[in-house]
Amino acid sequence: MDIFYTDEPVAGSAFVGRILQERFGIASPRFFRGEKGKPYLENGPVFFSLTHSYGRTFAAFSGQEIGLDAEWRGRPLPEAIIQRLSPAEREEDFFRVWTAKEAYIKFCGGTIAGMLPSLRFEHGVLLEHGMPVSAALTLADHDGYTLAVCAQTAQPVRPQPF
Repeated sequence: MDIFYTDEPVAGSAFVGRILQERFGIASPRFFRGEKGKPYLENGPVFFSLTHSYGRTFAAFSGQEIGLDAEWRGRPLPEAIIQRLSPAEREEDFFRVWTAKEAYIKFCGGTIAGMLPSLRFEHGVLLEHGMPVSAALTLADHDGYTLAVCAQTAQPVRPQPF
């Protein structure tokens, strides 16, 4: 798995397209969207996930389905979201709770509205309907950001500038 980031203002599809061309040799990537809006590469051997946080764009690429989320740790905590967390989640690091949930939702190709109510992150474990999710979740901190990667198998998280 590869994770790249940029601090330059860039459209997500342009950033992903540039990486696919330069790093994976896919000359003219064609993007499509699943039924719930998840972007994917037509007939591509590479899966990707994209996220933006406070001026930085991250993109993860893998040979397997993947979900990525990142949050800048300097951002103000959203009180409306904190109020919706369970008491056990409020004892966790907010940025790990939030990025874990978002990465899993992206991995599944779901929506926040459709999936968030069924997710809990407690004692370092992501739960869906009270049961551990059937995916590997890796959390890491990098350069003031918390990143979460969700895939079928554990993936290293080592972002590189691009």
